[in-house]
Amino acid sequence: MIRTGNQYRESINDGRQVWIDGEKVKDICNHPSLKPIIDIRARMYDMAHEDKYQEKLTYLDEETNELNTVYHKPPRTRDDWYEKDTAMDSLMQDIGGIVIRVSDETVGEMWSLFDGQDVLNEVDPQFARNIENHIVRTTREDPFHVSANTDPKGDRSRLPQEQDPDMLLHVVKETDAGIVVRGAKFETAAAYSNQAFVKPTIGGWAGNEKLSDYAVSFICDMGAPGLNHICRSGFSGRGSVEDYPLANSFDEVDTLLVFDNVLVPWENVLFYRHTSAAAFIRATLHRYSAYPFVMRIRYMADMMIGAALFNAKQTGLDKHQAVREKLAMLACYREGINAHLTASIALAEKSPRGLLMPNQSLLFTGRVHACTRLPEMMHIAR
Repeated sequence: MIRTGNQYRESINDGRQVWIDGEKVKDICNHPSLKPIIDIRARMYDMAHEDKYQEKLTYLDEETNELNTVYHKPPRTRDDWYEKDTAMDSLMQDIGGIVIRVSDETVGEMWSLFDGQDVLNEVDPQFARNIENHIVRTTREDPFHVSANTDPKGDRSRLPQEQDPDMLLHVVKETDAGIVVRGAKFETAAAYSNQAFVKPTIGGWAGNEKLSDYAVSFICDMGAPGLNHICRSGFSGRGSVEDYPLANSFDEVDTLLVFDNVLVPWENVLFYRHTSAAAFIRATLHRYSAYPFVMRIRYMADMMIGAALFNAKQTGLDKHQAVREKLAMLACYREGINAHLTASIALAEKSPRGLLMPNQSLLFTGRVHACTRLPEMMHIAR
Protein backbone atom coordinates (compact mmCIF):
# COMPACT_ATOMS: atom_id res chain seq x y z
CA MET A 1 0.00 0.00 0.00
CA ILE A 2 0.99 3.63 -0.30
CA ARG A 3 -0.02 6.12 2.37
CA THR A 4 -1.15 9.71 1.98
CA GLY A 5 0.45 12.69 3.63
CA ASN A 6 -2.46 13.01 6.08
CA GLN A 7 -2.21 9.34 7.02
CA TYR A 8 1.46 9.90 7.77
CA ARG A 9 0.69 12.93 9.94
CA GLU A 10 -1.97 10.98 11.84
CA SER A 11 0.45 8.09 12.40
CA ILE A 12 2.99 10.27 14.24
CA ASN A 13 0.36 12.12 16.26
CA ASP A 14 0.35 9.21 18.72
CA GLY A 15 1.17 10.88 22.02
CA ARG A 16 4.93 10.30 21.71
CA GLN A 17 7.17 12.12 24.15
CA VAL A 18 9.09 14.78 22.21
CA TRP A 19 11.10 17.61 23.78
CA ILE A 20 12.72 20.66 22.14
CA ASP A 21 14.58 23.42 24.00
CA GLY A 22 13.45 21.98 27.33
CA GLU A 23 9.76 22.10 26.45
CA LYS A 24 7.44 19.21 25.69
CA VAL A 25 6.03 19.31 22.16
CA LYS A 26 2.24 19.25 22.37
CA ASP A 27 1.45 19.23 18.64
CA ILE A 28 4.26 17.60 16.70
CA CYS A 29 2.84 18.33 13.24
CA ASN A 30 2.55 22.06 13.92
CA HIS A 31 5.60 22.76 16.06
CA PRO A 32 7.63 25.48 14.27
CA SER A 33 10.85 23.43 14.36
CA LEU A 34 9.22 20.27 13.00
CA LYS A 35 6.34 21.38 10.79
CA PRO A 36 8.43 22.30 7.70
CA ILE A 37 10.19 18.94 7.46
CA ILE A 38 7.02 17.02 8.37
CA ASP A 39 5.26 18.84 5.53
CA ILE A 40 8.08 17.81 3.18
CA ARG A 41 7.73 14.22 4.36
CA ALA A 42 3.95 14.36 3.84
CA ARG A 43 4.57 15.71 0.34
CA MET A 44 6.67 12.62 -0.41
CA TYR A 45 3.69 10.43 0.43
CA ASP A 46 1.19 12.50 -1.56
CA MET A 47 3.39 12.47 -4.67
CA ALA A 48 2.90 8.70 -5.00
CA HIS A 49 -0.85 9.26 -5.52
CA GLU A 50 -0.48 11.81 -8.31
CA ASP A 51 -0.69 10.79 -11.96
CA LYS A 52 2.48 12.74 -12.73
CA TYR A 53 4.58 10.66 -10.33
CA GLN A 54 2.80 7.42 -9.50
CA GLU A 55 4.45 5.31 -12.20
CA LYS A 56 7.88 6.54 -11.12
CA LEU A 57 7.38 6.17 -7.36
CA THR A 58 5.46 2.90 -7.06
CA TYR A 59 5.31 -0.66 -8.32
CA LEU A 60 2.60 -3.33 -8.29
CA ASP A 61 2.95 -6.04 -5.65
CA GLU A 62 1.94 -9.21 -7.50
CA GLU A 63 0.97 -11.00 -4.28
CA THR A 64 -1.31 -8.30 -2.85
CA ASN A 65 -2.22 -6.55 -6.13
CA GLU A 66 -1.53 -3.24 -4.37
CA LEU A 67 0.91 -0.46 -5.13
CA ASN A 68 4.01 -0.23 -2.92
CA THR A 69 6.70 2.42 -2.73
CA VAL A 70 9.80 1.93 -4.87
CA TYR A 71 11.95 3.25 -2.01
CA HIS A 72 11.39 0.13 0.13
CA LYS A 73 11.52 -2.49 -2.63
CA PRO A 74 14.32 -5.02 -2.02
CA PRO A 75 16.57 -4.82 -5.11
CA ARG A 76 16.88 -8.03 -7.11
CA THR A 77 17.70 -6.61 -10.54
CA ARG A 78 19.57 -3.64 -11.97
CA ASP A 79 16.25 -2.20 -13.05
CA ASP A 80 15.19 -2.11 -9.39
CA TRP A 81 18.15 0.17 -8.67
CA TYR A 82 17.51 2.31 -11.76
CA GLU A 83 13.88 2.76 -10.67
CA LYS A 84 15.06 3.96 -7.27
CA ASP A 85 17.29 6.52 -9.01
CA THR A 86 14.37 7.76 -11.10
CA ALA A 87 12.13 8.01 -8.04
CA MET A 88 14.74 9.98 -6.11
CA ASP A 89 15.28 12.38 -9.03
CA SER A 90 11.54 13.03 -9.15
CA LEU A 91 11.40 13.67 -5.42
CA MET A 92 14.33 16.07 -5.26
CA GLN A 93 13.09 18.03 -8.26
CA ASP A 94 9.62 18.37 -6.77
CA ILE A 95 10.59 19.49 -3.27
CA GLY A 96 13.31 21.84 -4.51
CA GLY A 97 15.91 20.84 -1.95
CA ILE A 98 17.76 17.92 -0.40
CA VAL A 99 16.60 15.54 2.31
CA ILE A 100 18.80 12.72 3.60
CA ARG A 101 16.16 10.71 5.45
CA VAL A 102 13.78 9.38 2.83
CA SER A 103 13.63 5.77 4.15
CA ASP A 104 15.42 4.01 1.30
CA GLU A 105 18.80 4.59 2.96
CA THR A 106 17.83 3.03 6.31
CA VAL A 107 15.68 0.20 4.95
CA GLY A 108 18.83 -0.99 3.19
CA GLU A 109 20.38 -1.69 6.57
CA MET A 110 17.71 -4.32 7.18
CA TRP A 111 18.60 -5.95 3.87
CA SER A 112 22.14 -6.41 5.21
CA LEU A 113 20.82 -8.31 8.22
CA PHE A 114 18.54 -10.30 5.89
CA ASP A 115 21.73 -11.49 4.17
CA GLY A 116 22.97 -12.69 7.57
CA GLN A 117 20.14 -15.08 8.37
CA ASP A 118 22.61 -17.91 8.93
CA VAL A 119 24.12 -15.85 11.75
CA LEU A 120 20.69 -15.19 13.24
CA ASN A 121 19.78 -18.87 13.02
CA GLU A 122 22.65 -19.62 15.39
CA VAL A 123 20.78 -17.69 18.06
CA ASP A 124 17.17 -18.47 17.30
CA PRO A 125 15.54 -19.25 13.93
CA GLN A 126 12.68 -16.97 14.96
CA PHE A 127 15.01 -13.97 14.76
CA ALA A 128 15.79 -14.82 11.12
CA ARG A 129 12.07 -15.01 10.42
CA ASN A 130 11.55 -11.68 12.22
CA ILE A 131 13.88 -9.76 9.90
CA GLU A 132 12.22 -11.28 6.85
CA ASN A 133 8.76 -10.42 8.22
CA HIS A 134 9.79 -6.83 8.92
CA ILE A 135 11.18 -6.35 5.44
CA VAL A 136 7.85 -7.51 4.00
CA ARG A 137 5.94 -5.32 6.46
CA THR A 138 8.02 -2.24 5.64
CA THR A 139 7.55 -2.90 1.93
CA ARG A 140 3.76 -3.18 2.21
CA GLU A 141 2.83 -0.78 5.02
CA ASP A 142 4.89 2.22 3.86
CA PRO A 143 6.19 3.46 7.25
CA PHE A 144 8.71 6.26 7.60
CA HIS A 145 11.64 4.07 8.62
CA VAL A 146 14.86 5.39 10.17
CA SER A 147 17.88 3.99 11.97
CA ALA A 148 18.88 4.25 15.62
CA ASN A 149 22.56 3.69 15.23
CA THR A 150 24.82 6.17 16.99
CA ASP A 151 25.73 5.70 20.64
CA PRO A 152 26.42 8.44 23.18
CA LYS A 153 30.17 8.86 23.30
CA GLY A 154 31.10 8.24 26.92
CA ASP A 155 34.61 6.92 27.50
CA ARG A 156 35.41 4.57 24.63
CA SER A 157 38.47 3.21 26.44
CA ARG A 158 36.28 1.61 29.11
CA LEU A 159 33.62 -1.08 29.03
CA PRO A 160 30.02 0.14 29.40
CA GLN A 161 29.81 -1.57 32.78
CA GLU A 162 32.79 0.48 34.02
CA GLN A 163 30.93 3.78 33.54
CA ASP A 164 27.25 4.70 33.56
CA PRO A 165 25.76 1.32 32.57
CA ASP A 166 22.57 2.97 31.31
CA MET A 167 24.33 5.25 28.81
CA LEU A 168 24.57 2.59 26.10
CA LEU A 169 21.44 0.72 25.09
CA HIS A 170 21.19 -2.71 26.70
CA VAL A 171 18.76 -5.38 27.84
CA VAL A 172 17.68 -5.17 31.47
CA LYS A 173 15.29 -8.11 31.58
CA GLU A 174 13.18 -10.59 29.64
CA THR A 175 9.43 -11.03 29.91
CA ASP A 176 6.91 -13.30 28.24
CA ALA A 177 5.98 -10.35 26.01
CA GLY A 178 9.52 -9.43 24.98
CA ILE A 179 12.72 -7.78 26.18
CA VAL A 180 12.99 -4.59 28.21
CA VAL A 181 15.75 -2.18 27.16
CA ARG A 182 17.33 0.91 28.66
CA GLY A 183 19.91 3.39 27.38
CA ALA A 184 20.25 5.97 24.61
CA LYS A 185 20.80 6.39 20.88
CA PHE A 186 21.13 9.33 18.50
CA GLU A 187 19.19 9.48 15.24
CA THR A 188 18.19 12.03 12.64
CA ALA A 189 14.43 12.39 12.00
CA ALA A 190 13.45 9.95 14.75
CA ALA A 191 10.95 12.33 16.36
CA TYR A 192 8.77 12.39 13.25
CA SER A 193 9.30 8.83 11.98
CA ASN A 194 7.27 5.67 12.52
CA GLN A 195 9.91 3.10 13.32
CA ALA A 196 13.66 2.64 13.71
CA PHE A 197 16.06 -0.23 13.13
CA VAL A 198 17.97 -0.18 16.42
CA LYS A 199 21.39 -1.83 16.52
CA PRO A 200 24.69 -1.77 18.39
CA THR A 201 27.55 0.44 17.28
CA ILE A 202 30.66 0.68 19.43
CA GLY A 203 32.51 -2.30 20.83
CA GLY A 204 34.87 -5.08 19.83
CA TRP A 205 31.98 -7.47 19.52
CA ALA A 206 33.40 -10.72 18.24
CA GLY A 207 33.82 -13.17 21.09
CA ASN A 208 33.47 -10.51 23.80
CA GLU A 209 30.73 -11.91 26.00
CA LYS A 210 31.18 -9.07 28.50
CA LEU A 211 29.23 -6.97 25.99
CA SER A 212 26.42 -9.48 25.49
CA ASP A 213 23.73 -7.38 27.20
CA TYR A 214 24.58 -4.57 24.75
CA ALA A 215 24.53 -6.82 21.67
CA VAL A 216 20.86 -6.27 20.85
CA SER A 217 18.96 -5.21 17.75
CA PHE A 218 15.27 -4.67 17.14
CA ILE A 219 12.62 -2.69 15.31
CA CYS A 220 11.21 -0.01 17.60
CA ASP A 221 7.95 1.89 17.32
CA MET A 222 8.88 5.56 17.75
CA GLY A 223 5.77 6.10 19.87
CA ALA A 224 6.53 3.27 22.27
CA PRO A 225 5.84 3.88 25.99
CA GLY A 226 9.02 4.83 27.84
CA LEU A 227 10.75 6.24 24.75
CA ASN A 228 11.67 9.94 24.99
CA HIS A 229 12.80 12.09 22.04
CA ILE A 230 15.10 14.93 23.11
CA CYS A 231 15.60 17.05 20.00
CA ARG A 232 18.24 19.66 19.26
CA SER A 233 17.09 23.21 18.59
CA GLY A 234 15.64 23.63 15.13
CA PHE A 235 16.99 25.98 12.45
CA SER A 236 13.57 26.72 10.99
CA GLY A 237 12.21 30.17 11.81
CA ARG A 238 15.50 31.74 12.89
CA GLY A 239 15.59 33.94 9.80
CA SER A 240 13.36 34.85 6.89
CA VAL A 241 12.48 32.23 4.30
CA GLU A 242 13.85 34.53 1.60
CA ASP A 243 17.29 34.70 3.23
CA TYR A 244 17.40 31.10 4.52
CA PRO A 245 15.25 28.97 2.20
CA LEU A 246 16.99 25.67 2.90
CA ALA A 247 17.24 25.96 6.68
CA ASN A 248 13.58 26.95 6.87
CA SER A 249 12.35 23.98 4.86
CA PHE A 250 14.81 21.10 5.04
CA ASP A 251 16.14 20.98 8.60
CA GLU A 252 16.11 17.27 9.50
CA VAL A 253 16.04 17.53 13.26
CA ASP A 254 18.43 15.26 15.20
CA THR A 255 17.19 13.43 18.27
CA LEU A 256 18.63 11.83 21.38
CA LEU A 257 16.46 8.77 21.96
CA VAL A 258 16.25 7.83 25.64
CA PHE A 259 14.91 4.32 26.25
CA ASP A 260 13.51 4.18 29.78
CA ASN A 261 12.54 0.54 30.27
CA VAL A 262 10.98 0.20 26.81
CA LEU A 263 9.30 -3.13 26.09
CA VAL A 264 10.25 -4.62 22.72
CA PRO A 265 7.87 -7.42 21.64
CA TRP A 266 9.59 -10.68 20.71
CA GLU A 267 8.38 -10.40 17.10
CA ASN A 268 10.39 -7.15 16.80
CA VAL A 269 13.64 -8.58 18.21
CA LEU A 270 16.26 -9.24 15.51
CA PHE A 271 19.04 -10.51 17.76
CA TYR A 272 19.69 -10.50 21.46
CA ARG A 273 22.82 -11.14 23.56
CA HIS A 274 24.67 -12.36 20.49
CA THR A 275 28.00 -10.65 19.93
CA SER A 276 28.64 -12.49 16.64
CA ALA A 277 25.47 -10.99 15.19
CA ALA A 278 26.55 -7.56 16.44
CA ALA A 279 29.93 -8.02 14.73
CA PHE A 280 28.20 -9.09 11.51
CA ILE A 281 25.87 -6.10 11.29
CA ARG A 282 28.69 -3.65 12.02
CA ALA A 283 30.77 -5.19 9.22
CA THR A 284 27.99 -5.27 6.62
CA LEU A 285 25.62 -2.46 7.64
CA HIS A 286 26.16 -0.20 4.62
CA ARG A 287 26.50 -2.72 1.81
CA TYR A 288 23.19 -1.38 0.40
CA SER A 289 22.51 1.84 2.31
CA ALA A 290 25.79 3.48 1.25
CA TYR A 291 24.31 3.80 -2.24
CA PRO A 292 21.47 6.23 -1.37
CA PHE A 293 23.69 8.08 1.11
CA VAL A 294 26.30 8.70 -1.60
CA MET A 295 23.51 9.63 -4.00
CA ARG A 296 22.45 12.39 -1.57
CA ILE A 297 25.96 13.87 -1.79
CA ARG A 298 25.62 13.85 -5.57
CA TYR A 299 22.54 16.05 -5.15
CA MET A 300 24.55 18.31 -2.86
CA ALA A 301 27.13 18.57 -5.64
CA ASP A 302 24.37 19.53 -8.09
CA MET A 303 23.21 22.25 -5.70
CA MET A 304 26.73 23.61 -5.24
CA ILE A 305 27.32 23.69 -9.00
CA GLY A 306 24.03 25.52 -9.53
CA ALA A 307 24.72 28.07 -6.80
CA ALA A 308 28.31 28.68 -7.95
CA LEU A 309 27.35 29.02 -11.62
CA PHE A 310 24.45 31.35 -10.82
CA ASN A 311 26.73 33.54 -8.74
CA ALA A 312 29.46 33.57 -11.39
CA LYS A 313 27.01 34.58 -14.11
CA GLN A 314 25.37 37.16 -11.87
CA THR A 315 28.69 38.87 -11.25
CA GLY A 316 30.01 38.43 -14.80
CA LEU A 317 32.83 36.11 -13.74
CA ASP A 318 31.76 33.05 -15.72
CA LYS A 319 34.12 33.97 -18.56
CA HIS A 320 37.21 34.24 -16.33
CA GLN A 321 39.53 31.28 -16.77
CA ALA A 322 40.30 30.90 -13.05
CA VAL A 323 36.58 30.83 -12.22
CA ARG A 324 35.84 28.39 -15.05
CA GLU A 325 38.53 26.06 -13.69
CA LYS A 326 36.85 26.04 -10.28
CA LEU A 327 33.47 25.37 -11.85
CA ALA A 328 35.08 22.48 -13.74
CA MET A 329 36.45 21.07 -10.49
CA LEU A 330 32.93 21.07 -9.04
CA ALA A 331 31.61 19.33 -12.15
CA CYS A 332 34.37 16.70 -12.05
CA TYR A 333 33.63 16.05 -8.38
CA ARG A 334 29.97 15.51 -9.18
CA GLU A 335 30.69 13.25 -12.14
CA GLY A 336 33.18 11.26 -10.08
CA ILE A 337 30.41 10.45 -7.61
CA ASN A 338 28.01 9.58 -10.40
CA ALA A 339 30.57 7.36 -12.13
CA HIS A 340 31.12 5.27 -9.01
CA LEU A 341 27.39 4.92 -8.39
CA THR A 342 26.76 3.92 -12.01
CA ALA A 343 29.61 1.40 -12.04
CA SER A 344 28.59 -0.11 -8.69
CA ILE A 345 25.23 -1.11 -10.20
CA ALA A 346 26.62 -2.10 -13.61
CA LEU A 347 28.99 -4.50 -11.81
CA ALA A 348 26.59 -5.42 -8.99
CA GLU A 349 26.67 -8.92 -7.55
CA LYS A 350 24.20 -11.29 -5.94
CA SER A 351 24.12 -11.27 -2.15
CA PRO A 352 23.98 -14.44 -0.02
CA ARG A 353 20.16 -14.18 0.04
CA GLY A 354 19.65 -13.34 -3.61
CA LEU A 355 19.44 -9.56 -3.51
CA LEU A 356 21.43 -7.47 -5.96
CA MET A 357 24.22 -5.85 -3.98
CA PRO A 358 26.13 -2.87 -5.43
CA ASN A 359 29.75 -3.66 -6.19
CA GLN A 360 31.29 -3.02 -2.80
CA SER A 361 34.72 -1.83 -3.93
CA LEU A 362 33.29 0.72 -6.34
CA LEU A 363 30.54 1.85 -3.98
CA PHE A 364 32.84 2.46 -1.04
CA THR A 365 35.51 4.07 -3.21
CA GLY A 366 32.79 6.45 -4.39
CA ARG A 367 31.79 7.05 -0.79
CA VAL A 368 35.37 8.00 0.13
CA HIS A 369 35.59 10.28 -2.90
CA ALA A 370 32.26 11.97 -2.10
CA CYS A 371 32.88 12.43 1.61
CA THR A 372 36.56 13.36 1.73
CA ARG A 373 36.36 15.95 -1.05
CA LEU A 374 33.08 17.52 0.08
CA PRO A 375 34.70 20.16 2.35
CA GLU A 376 37.06 21.21 -0.47
CA MET A 377 34.14 21.52 -2.90
CA MET A 378 32.14 23.55 -0.40
CA HIS A 379 35.11 25.90 -0.07
CA ILE A 380 35.31 26.30 -3.86
CA ALA A 381 31.57 26.98 -4.08
CA ARG A 382 31.88 29.70 -1.42
